[in-house]
Amino acid sequence: MLTENEVGQLLDIPEVKHIVHQLHQSFTKEETELRNISLHDFLSGVLLTPSVALAKVDGTTSLFEELSINKKARRFSKGGFFLKHDPVVKMVILLQNRFQYWEQHFFQALKNILKTVVPEIALSHQSQQSQYATSNPFTMFMNSSYILIRFLETFFLPEGEEITNTRRVSHVEYQKINSIGEQLRLSDVGSFRNFVTTFEVK
Repeated sequence: MLTENEVGQLLDIPEVKHIVHQLHQSFTKEETELRNISLHDFLSGVLLTPSVALAKVDGTTSLFEELSINKKARRFSKGGFFLKHDPVVKMVILLQNRFQYWEQHFFQALKNILKTVVPEIALSHQSQQSQYATSNPFTMFMNSSYILIRFLETFFLPEGEEITNTRRVSHVEYQKINSIGEQLRLSDVGSFRNFVTTFEVK
């Protein structure tokens, strides 16, 4: 999973900072209760969009899912906040309530960030195809860029879970993971395709 320092390092990339700044302006103009949220904490909240989408896929967010997302939020926050005082947690709560409004805006920003910083997304569809048949998940992950693995862990896994572990998910969760992959242009990336194979549908 990404760390607080790595979120800050993402913002040191001018193209990423521009993407985040543009969305931050729109967000704070609309959501005035969070008008003072920093760029760092705002990006942290945006990075949790896939986790929120997965938690909401069956119509309700369970207590376990909420605690898991909030744990990620506190990991990202700039400055060691705790529980409800954490600005990223506040943003996640707002995002859950206003998800239909912000979902596409946030996924578009994430897609543009990934396109900027993940080398695999720049590869052609043809060069990725050969990786599907020749590599198992562990080998693929070992040969993937560090930043891609960090994003996959952040988007789809609880904090501390190993990316190579097999995990059970419902059919709707599995569909949503693939849908998010398509939205973020990950579907043609070999590591994402191998990552999806680590899920076992209940």
